[in-house]
Amino acid sequence: MVAALCPSHIHETAQAVPAFPGAERQVEFIGPPGVGKSAIYHAARARLGRRGSYRTAQEGRFLAALASLHRVSPLQRLSYLSAFQLPRVGEVYARRLAVKSSEDSFRQTLHAQEAFLECCSEMARTGFGDAFARFARLPIMLEELRDLHLWTRLPSEVHILQQDGLVQKGWVCARASREAYFSSVPKPGAVVLVAAPPEVIVERLRTRGRRIHAHLGLGDSELHAASVDAAEAFDLAAELLRRRGVPVLELNGEAPLTDSAEKVAEFLRNRVAWQEAG
Repeated sequence: MVAALCPSHIHETAQAVPAFPGAERQVEFIGPPGVGKSAIYHAARARLGRRGSYRTAQEGRFLAALASLHRVSPLQRLSYLSAFQLPRVGEVYARRLAVKSSEDSFRQTLHAQEAFLECCSEMARTGFGDAFARFARLPIMLEELRDLHLWTRLPSEVHILQQDGLVQKGWVCARASREAYFSSVPKPGAVVLVAAPPEVIVERLRTRGRRIHAHLGLGDSELHAASVDAAEAFDLAAELLRRRGVPVLELNGEAPLTDSAEKVAEFLRNRVAWQEAG
């Protein structure tokens, strides 16, 4: 089992975590399920425009695939370019090419992430939810890591907005493993944390009519307890990520959507301006 880190060891551990190339290109939106982060993500994305520095994960995979075309024969290149034009099919082929062409370097990168991989295994064994929900997380975590590795192939000015990345998935860790998880998770370029009272979250979960695997079968009181627990996990995540040098923007999930979206857009524009100035 992955032992929890006591506070006196957090800073030391954060300094020792090896960088995961590509992770710094990603900005993650985090918060308890049902808090409204997806709505803020989409509204902020619209304000930033579709040809600027920030792209979706899907757009990032296409860019990574285009950067990988030189690795295939001219005939295959034409086939891939034709497939890329097709709805849905294009996304599948783009991801397949990008992943295939980066497999060797991805394996090498993972060798340095032993602590985080152990956290992922521990999450599948002891985390929140039933056995199916826990088991299903492992392939999802692997795909998330693959995406981070693909971002190394993006043009230097491109960054990715992700509403359900690796930091977000840490809320389902057992309490004893959370500090280890958030101290070893590949460090994103920035984080947007959305929070709201548990009763607000429960009402939103009730009205939207669908639940994530970890919430299936839970009544309102259990959802309330899970939302409180998730909020505590994300508070811890924000603290630990700040200690690792990650900028964190905190938002009120009850605030008007337009206000929150503009705050995110300004935060991200300023981040790009600061990086260019640096």
